[in-house]
Amino acid sequence: MADLKKILVAVTGMSPQIVTETLYALHTQHQWLPEEIHVLTTQTGAENIIGSLLGENGFFRRLCAEYALPASRFDTDCIHVIQGETGEPLADIRSPGENNLAADQIVRFIYDLCADEQTELHVSIAGGRKSMGFYIGYALSLFGRRQDRLSHVLVEEAFEQNREFFYPPKHSTPLNTERFGMRDAAKAQVMLADIPFVRMREGMPKLALADNWNFSRAVALTQQSLSDFSLVVDCSSMSIICSGSKPIKLDVQHFSLYKTMAEFKQEGLTCAVGDKQLLERYWKNYCGFKPGWQSHSKQIQEDISKARKEFDKELFLDEKPKMERIFHESKSRIKKKLESHLNDYARYYEIESRGGNSQKQYQLATPKENIQIVGLKKS
Repeated sequence: MADLKKILVAVTGMSPQIVTETLYALHTQHQWLPEEIHVLTTQTGAENIIGSLLGENGFFRRLCAEYALPASRFDTDCIHVIQGETGEPLADIRSPGENNLAADQIVRFIYDLCADEQTELHVSIAGGRKSMGFYIGYALSLFGRRQDRLSHVLVEEAFEQNREFFYPPKHSTPLNTERFGMRDAAKAQVMLADIPFVRMREGMPKLALADNWNFSRAVALTQQSLSDFSLVVDCSSMSIICSGSKPIKLDVQHFSLYKTMAEFKQEGLTCAVGDKQLLERYWKNYCGFKPGWQSHSKQIQEDISKARKEFDKELFLDEKPKMERIFHESKSRIKKKLESHLNDYARYYEIESRGGNSQKQYQLATPKENIQIVGLKKS
């Protein structure tokens, strides 16, 4: 197996030193060096990082040169600024609304990194607002793998929050610590505290975040049991909504079958592929959603009647009943679409089978009391 790509991720606020202190501790204590460094911060935090860490004479470059560290990618593209509702960079995080935005963006960032199984993350919670540290730690708990680690860097009190201290240099360097007088920065104690965390993705379905899901939604989904999963079958848009997810649009054939299975589940019924009631219910739903077939004009009704005769005449196609072909093709396509939106959680909304091959019965996995069919036109 190829070596995993090592990535250091940190949150920072007014103290960019967190990055170099953490990198120093990782090198001296764990001999672990990242190939990339990413920082989530505010606009003010980004300006502090650019001004003190980056550039030819920045403390990041100085640390790497002084300790002969292999080059890690750390540039302005690696600084990720928390954005406001309209996409503007936030100078600070002060209001509850800004706090929620930070949570959503931090969780999404960690989710995206953890989606690549060829990465190994080391996440630091040492910098930024306390809420930022909490969110990045919780995000790693939601999505972290066995190879990922969480830590907090601890700095000797005399040098902690000293704006001139970025890491212990190799050679003696007097530094005015104000409270503790002149101290040698080369002797400063910088230690990494490993923080154990519960990896919630282990032993549970893999959580996939739809584009419109936020931090609260991600937390809620991990806490759901099967009985909590809700399903809305929206006839007005031919889409399904799974526990508040973004609507999943289906075409006429697939939606007609899915609605049929939702109706059967509400009625406490299962069905075999060859059941006449499945065919009749599917056809009724198909006629209701097929564009242009809702008219009561004589011509449309004749077209529908002709289509039904053709359907019945072609009950056998390639030696298989046409309804069986429609059922299995639709079932497979629906499953793939659900998985693309919901990942492992798709199984709670799929059409599942029970029984042996010769006596297979089908039904929706969602409990009947959790199914709503909405958007029906009044006759």
